[in-house]
Amino acid sequence: MSRSVNRISLLGHVGRDPEVRQTQNGTRVANISVATNHTVGAGGESPRERTEWHRVTLWGGLAAFAEEYVRKGDRVYLTGRLEYDAYEREGVTIPTAEIHAGELVLLTPRKGVDHEDTFQEAAA
Repeated sequence: MSRSVNRISLLGHVGRDPEVRQTQNGTRVANISVATNHTVGAGGESPRERTEWHRVTLWGGLAAFAEEYVRKGDRVYLTGRLEYDAYEREGVTIPTAEIHAGELVLLTPRKGVDHEDTFQEAAA
């Protein structure tokens, strides 16, 4: 049997407060953006920092957790799977990439949150 893995891990800062909604069947969904940084520059160039933005979707209990505790500027660690899609605007196909999180660790201290534990979405 062949196996494959689609797993991504991010450690970064939340770019905006979670946008939370409910699906028609009542499942909570939250969207956040997470910024990660790295240094670029080769040869004689001066090193500079580059920021990458990642779209993240959280479902169910993770969405509820994010709605209650996660805020813009918070430092988070998350794992999940990467999903690609595309949409069309004015006849042009625009590719998108999104992370569907399965685990979220809030690293910014917050009252009422045990930072020793991670929050994981229950396996479906």
